[in-house]
Amino acid sequence: MPKIHPTAIVDPMVELADDVQVGAFCIIRGLVKIGAGTIVQDRTHIQGDTVIGKNCNLGPMAMVGLDPQHMRYKGERTRLVIGDGVVIREMASVTRAYLSGPEDCTRVGDRCYMMSYSHIGHDSRVGNDVIISSSVLLAGHCTVGDRVFIGGGAGIHQFCRIGRLAIIAGNESISRDVPPFAAARYGGLKAYNAIGCRRAGITQQAIHAIRAAFFCIHHNRSVANVVAAIREQVCETPEVRELLEFLTHTKRGIHPSVHFRRLIDDE
Repeated sequence: MPKIHPTAIVDPMVELADDVQVGAFCIIRGLVKIGAGTIVQDRTHIQGDTVIGKNCNLGPMAMVGLDPQHMRYKGERTRLVIGDGVVIREMASVTRAYLSGPEDCTRVGDRCYMMSYSHIGHDSRVGNDVIISSSVLLAGHCTVGDRVFIGGGAGIHQFCRIGRLAIIAGNESISRDVPPFAAARYGGLKAYNAIGCRRAGITQQAIHAIRAAFFCIHHNRSVANVVAAIREQVCETPEVRELLEFLTHTKRGIHPSVHFRRLIDDE
C-alpha cells in the first residue's frame, strides 16, 4: 500500500503504485497516475490529467500538472507526462498542455533534473537526461533535446528549440533556436559543447566534424550560407547530418554567433 501522510489530501481518482510515498500537506487531485518508487515530498501539489513515472522525486513544494498559464485556457482536459527517474526540486513547476488534441501534452523525459524555482511551460517537450538549473524559465511550446544543460536564470522564449547536447550559460536570454552540440554564452553561440560531446561518447572524428561545422556557423551570417558551407566543407557524419536537419527546419532562426554579435555591437 502507498505510504500517505495523514495530513495529505489525495483524490479517490488518483492512482498510486503500491510503494509510492506522499508527504505531509501534499494535495493530489484529478486523473493523476504515479509510478512505483516515486516520492512526493511535503506540500507538493499535483493535479489534472498527469502521469508520473517510476522512481521520481518531487518537491518539497513542487507544483506539477497545474493548469497551463495561457490567457485562452478555458478548463479543457489537457495532459502532462513525466518519465522515470525525474527529480523536480523545491518550488519548481511544470504545467499541463494548453492544447487538448490526442497527441498534445507537456512532456518531460527520463532522468531529468529540475532545480529549485525552475519552470517548464505548457506544451513543451523536454528530452531525456536534461538538467534545468535553478530559476530557469522555459516558456510554452519549447523543445529541448536529450542531454541539454541549461544554466541558472536562463530564459527560453516560447516555440524555441534547443538541440541535443547543447549547453546554455546562466542568465542567457534565448529567443531563437540553439543548434545541437552548441555552447551559448555572451548573447550568442560561443563554440561547440566540447566536454559534453566527449562525455556522450562521440568519436574523435565526429567531434572534429562538429568543430568544423561550427567554424562555418561563425563565418557565415545567414542560415542558408551556413548550410551550404557545411555541406561543401565538412565531412558528413551522423552528427553533422543531425545539425543540418536542425538548421534546415528552423522557424525562429538560429541563435547568432558571438562573432557577429560583436560586429553588430561595434557598429
